[in-house]
Amino acid sequence: MKKSLTGVFIFSAFVAFAQAPTIEFANPLNIPINASGNFGELRGSHFHAGIDIKTQQRIGLPVYAPADGYVSRIKVSTWGYGKALYIDHPNGMTTVYGHLSAYEGAIAQRVFDTHYKQRVFEIELFPKRNEIPVKKGDIIAYTGNTGGSGGPHLHYEFRDTKSQAIINPLSWGMKEMLKDTEAPTINSIYAYPISNDALINKSKNPIALTYKTINGILTADPITASGQISFGIDMYDTANNNSNRNGVYKLETFVNGKPSFSYQFDTFSFSESGFVNALVDYGRNKKTKEKVQKMFLEKPYPLSVLKVDQGTKGILEVKPGTSYTYKIVASDFHGNQTVVEIPITYAADSATVVESKAVAPENQYNLVSTREFLAEKDFASVRIPANAFYQDFTFVFDVNDKKVTLHKDEVAAFKNMTLTLDVSSFGLSDADLNKAYIAQVAPNGSKSYVKTHKKGTIFTAYTKKLGDYSIGVDNTPPKIYQPSFKEGDWLSNANEISFLIHDVDTGIQTIEGTINGKWILLDYDYKTKKIVHLFRDGIVSSGRNDVVIKVTDNMGNAATFSTHFFRK
Repeated sequence: MKKSLTGVFIFSAFVAFAQAPTIEFANPLNIPINASGNFGELRGSHFHAGIDIKTQQRIGLPVYAPADGYVSRIKVSTWGYGKALYIDHPNGMTTVYGHLSAYEGAIAQRVFDTHYKQRVFEIELFPKRNEIPVKKGDIIAYTGNTGGSGGPHLHYEFRDTKSQAIINPLSWGMKEMLKDTEAPTINSIYAYPISNDALINKSKNPIALTYKTINGILTADPITASGQISFGIDMYDTANNNSNRNGVYKLETFVNGKPSFSYQFDTFSFSESGFVNALVDYGRNKKTKEKVQKMFLEKPYPLSVLKVDQGTKGILEVKPGTSYTYKIVASDFHGNQTVVEIPITYAADSATVVESKAVAPENQYNLVSTREFLAEKDFASVRIPANAFYQDFTFVFDVNDKKVTLHKDEVAAFKNMTLTLDVSSFGLSDADLNKAYIAQVAPNGSKSYVKTHKKGTIFTAYTKKLGDYSIGVDNTPPKIYQPSFKEGDWLSNANEISFLIHDVDTGIQTIEGTINGKWILLDYDYKTKKIVHLFRDGIVSSGRNDVVIKVTDNMGNAATFSTHFFRK
């Protein structure tokens, strides 16, 4: 029901667009469009919500309003889109611009005033309708590399203003700006035994297929099978003059000509984005980094882009006396296609390659994904809500030497689990108890901070990550170092000052700075560990300027750095 309602909702959104005023969206940059990421692309924990436009490795290119509208939202964040801008247009669309380096004009002034009024770096504004209007072709901002960006580019996004459904930018004029005659590329194809009695080429394990091109079609070497089987694919798409391995717009599969499993990335909602880990083979991805997309449903999940045969769920039952052709068609938005055909025949073989079985560890539980799960041992307990996973599996929960094991990070969770630890037996002093936190423990033994709720000696964390957890203690303050000037320097011709900051344990929570006792804006980039104050803010005065920087981590440890410089 939920999935069908989503489909109706998205259909209604497109009807609304069709009835709205016609608007032609221009190129937001004055350079040719080349994409380093496209709509629906499989990212680590989400489907990509827009198109990433290359900026020729440059920061500071002007961003132009692609159509008339008004600024509806401005957000400055350390993470995510970094410095972002949202413009509502009269046809019911919103365009979004992410990872900006700076804003322009009235937008920049509004952001500056808010920073100094609220005395914080991270801000979010919702200007009133038409309070900050823009005309097509106006410079609204400048490209950058802020937030969670892996390099200079512009994240460009389209949304339905009313519903906030995310829309493929290529359907709103971007297709004509991006030349693409290149068909998707197949990295690998896997055949999966699904049922307990299934065999593929006498194996009960997933197997990689070999294939060659015959008459323009990738044709796999014939496989023999029995029982219920299906397939997974690792693929990518490129475009002309672009070597980036982007996502594939459309995937279709057929069994003897009958549609089996497909998707098409035209639109989806943000609430669906986490289902990327249900679509991919999460366990294989963790082990090999391959993004193999499963072309079947182990258990249904409400991803609206999917269209799956409800009788088979994309799974083929190989029966005696029958042969099959499994066909895969991968298409990009421009209609370029790559076709794969897999011949399958029934064979009642005995397994010669069996699934390897490790020694069964203790403390195993049969986790049924549709039911709530609760387990307790010693000082630890874990509660997993119903439908946190989209597969049933044997769950390992163990406690050993002040470490808690929540299975392995090879199954994706879609809801938070509640991990509770009673640390009263840990022998922590009152001082250490105040600085203690729940930490996730990596295979190499390193610890990473998990936001911890504490009530006396009872620690609680909410997490979607399986793996090992323990207690960490952070008594070490952050480090402030490598200022861009020497104490007492004359900076009459400088435009800025900067410092590097770092916290080794729990991460940085707050950053504060003053010059001559006045609060200053410090622009923070966690990727480079750099904080920067621009003199154009007008805080610096002639003569001596006393600078104080204070940085606090997530356990309340603070570091202060004091210095001064002179300026004419």
